[in-house]
Amino acid sequence: MEEKLAAYRRRKRQKEALISFKNKVIAMIPFAGGKPKDDKDSCVVEPVPDLPAKPEPVSYAASDTYSDDLEEEPLSEEEEEKTPQNKWLKYGMWVLYFLFWATCYAIAIELKFGMVFLLFSALFGIYFNTRTRPRRKNEMSPYSVFNEGCESIDGTLKAEQFEREIRYGSASVR
Repeated sequence: MEEKLAAYRRRKRQKEALISFKNKVIAMIPFAGGKPKDDKDSCVVEPVPDLPAKPEPVSYAASDTYSDDLEEEPLSEEEEEKTPQNKWLKYGMWVLYFLFWATCYAIAIELKFGMVFLLFSALFGIYFNTRTRPRRKNEMSPYSVFNEGCESIDGTLKAEQFEREIRYGSASVR
């Protein structure tokens, strides 16, 4: 019976992971049009601890700031579900932006200023596409995406190690 239950849970986790991956891919594609739609047969799977969790030291200062960072924000207008009309309007705006940029780039080339315009365009693109808002509640951090257990990675500087180096010098670290 436990084998069947474990197989069922494994299938559910795989299905949820696949749905999550599909939604992330759809959200990355600009032509997908807004928020991805969830499958109606998807369900929420509660995490079941398979391995015994190792005890972690409690840091009260860190837990206060962590809870502040994860406060839920109301969804903005952009994050609400878009209608097909807004989808085509969005495509039209992107085409207009590109045509405007291409026109300005052609003018910059004529003025022998093309490479500078291209570099500044790249810098502006990087700046405006970098997220500056705080993380939403239940949103995975980039660190936890690649490190599921959130265990410290060998070779990285830990807060405790940094504190020891500052107080006692670099010779105090092994």
